[in-house]
Amino acid sequence: MKIKLLVLTLLAITVQSVFGQVKRTPAHPEYYAMDREDMTFDDQQVLLTNYRGFISPRQYSVTQFTNVWFLPIESTRYNFNLNFFDKGTGRIIEDDVPVKWKSWIDDGKSHDPLGSNFRPNSPSIMVTQDEKWQPNQYVRTATFHKEYNQTWVSFAAKSWTNVSFEDDEVFIKLKLTNRNSKDLNMTIIPNQVAERMVCHFKQGNTKSAQIDTFTIGSDMAHARVSSSIKETSEKGFEISIAPGETATYYFAVKFYEPQNGAPEIYQADIKERMEQADKKTRDMLAWAYEKMPVLTSSNKQLQEYYYRCLLSVMMSRYENPNYITDVFWAVGTWPYTISWDNSYASDVLAMLEPESLKGAILTDFEQVQLKKTYVGWNGAHWEILYIQEPFALQIMIEAYLRHTNDYSIFDEVAAGKTVWQWMQAWVDELQDNYTNKLGLIDVGYNTEKIIEIRTDGYNHAVPITNTLTIDLLYTMADWAKKRNESKLEKTFFKDAEKLKSLVDEYMWNEELGWFDNYYPDGSKGTIWTYHLFDLLGTDYLPPHQAYKLVSHLQEGEFLGKYGVYSIARRDSVHWDLIDSDWGGGGQYAGMPGRISRNLYQKGFAGKGWDVLKRNIRYIDHFPYLPQNPRIDAPEADRSSMPLQIAAGAGMEAIIFGTFGVNIQENSLSIKPYNHEDIGTALLENVKWNNDNYSIQLERKTFSIYKNGQLEATKFYGETYSIKK
Repeated sequence: MKIKLLVLTLLAITVQSVFGQVKRTPAHPEYYAMDREDMTFDDQQVLLTNYRGFISPRQYSVTQFTNVWFLPIESTRYNFNLNFFDKGTGRIIEDDVPVKWKSWIDDGKSHDPLGSNFRPNSPSIMVTQDEKWQPNQYVRTATFHKEYNQTWVSFAAKSWTNVSFEDDEVFIKLKLTNRNSKDLNMTIIPNQVAERMVCHFKQGNTKSAQIDTFTIGSDMAHARVSSSIKETSEKGFEISIAPGETATYYFAVKFYEPQNGAPEIYQADIKERMEQADKKTRDMLAWAYEKMPVLTSSNKQLQEYYYRCLLSVMMSRYENPNYITDVFWAVGTWPYTISWDNSYASDVLAMLEPESLKGAILTDFEQVQLKKTYVGWNGAHWEILYIQEPFALQIMIEAYLRHTNDYSIFDEVAAGKTVWQWMQAWVDELQDNYTNKLGLIDVGYNTEKIIEIRTDGYNHAVPITNTLTIDLLYTMADWAKKRNESKLEKTFFKDAEKLKSLVDEYMWNEELGWFDNYYPDGSKGTIWTYHLFDLLGTDYLPPHQAYKLVSHLQEGEFLGKYGVYSIARRDSVHWDLIDSDWGGGGQYAGMPGRISRNLYQKGFAGKGWDVLKRNIRYIDHFPYLPQNPRIDAPEADRSSMPLQIAAGAGMEAIIFGTFGVNIQENSLSIKPYNHEDIGTALLENVKWNNDNYSIQLERKTFSIYKNGQLEATKFYGETYSIKK
């Protein structure tokens, strides 16, 4: 019997080895793989990134990529591809169909790709077949099979593209199979086109020109193509493949400042560098998977959504040596770290790496200094301030404290002040420069200081700015008490109570169940923005007001197919389809997760799940979550980013909402909720007080495990609690 069992085991191992049936978890890039044809992104929105920079592979080509960001070098309209000159027929087989297609559509120039390989005088082109994306890898297949004057050219192509973490490089592995009965002799010709190549904060001409067969560049930046192919000519790389044989070649496209010297054209170690780039991607995903609570569920969409939210956060992480911090949490593809965006993923950042969240907080105080919001990769820019800054910092600090209990952060110094002094300065700023005669927070006429609504009216005394200030003041009172500063505690608490009374008197609209804007002439205006639902995340909101606010989360008012309209459809004055994340027809990536989490925590679990499951539908269309997707259709226009760190709010909704995890300084409580379409679910690796907790959701009960041992099984509606 033992021998039979051993044979079966060895057979299973052999089958797994032969067929590659390895179970892929979210620790592996393959888990996130998505066919290009299933994505609703266009080329510039598809990203290959590896914690340093990114590029965009182009659809309908086996080698082309564009949209280069390796700061300080940038060339968003750079296009690279390989062309193939067949010596037997004297034909050039081109691989730049995306460029040809766009030109044909936009201005009627170039050639119609549908006629290529058919019509007289049309170009010969590669025929692409399958394309698949996964984190930092894009795999494409293509074929060419044509007869010219009784001479055949027939070969198959497959390529793998990724980007380096160690240098400003793009790698391509190209496998060619000669299907002909004769040798395939070709020149592989690098084709690089770029109107401009920029090196930020350097002076010089940015206009690009061809330097040689392998190099293009401006005075500021160059790009050179190197290969594992030894034989070169003035036209390109020379190859020969015997009949029926397959050969694999490697290419590296390096972006560099010309004074630093050009790389060698022949390089023998590109394969190893490409493998090292892949290893970095795998190591970081495995690191994130180990750090975060692990979710498995019979609802596979819920599980995949959870991890695509995590992937969106991880793709926003940069360790570029040219950046102002060792770990730079960007808002997404824009090279800025902004507290408002980071706040939506602050618990995720605290669980992943609390030191980097602390760094983001300190960087904000160092750079913003009550004046600027946009903190770029090399420092703050522009005299533009979003008044959400203090509220975002409050959320980030709360998350840091929740997961570390490290109150010494308040004594950390940035730009000459402690964190505690900076937070007091923000309160002073709100009270001294943004408070009207009544005592309400009044931001003035400038709508953009709050959020970007392109119609007017969302200004002066805005409900959410006032209500979040109340919450900030109560929180400051709690922090002052923690610091034994009783005088400050009383002042903050008194100010919070006073402002709360004013908001209820002047802004609450009992009939509508909503808070109104209050204007200098004493008039009021009702603006139906989902921004107000942030109020559900505060502790002081009376139940009757919470019920009234939540009552508006109805189908066709705020709720749509994929989430929550940023402006309710009933608001015909402010509805805006273009600026969709705050103006109407779409949603900011973090808002559905934040709203869902707040709904759960306020006791509206059914509505919290309703919001969340709508947002989950995006995963059928997006490999990671964009900044301002539409509500009624899974689309993300080019005016905004295809990636947002705020997507981390979706993970937080599941951990702190669906699974009901509530971490306090001296206690942990868990009150999960299940829903009919979730079924069973398990959240493991919830860390608290040096212990590891798991939460198992069944149909009628939930169970809590501590360090692998069953602690309790309870009915829904009950709470598991433990104190230090």
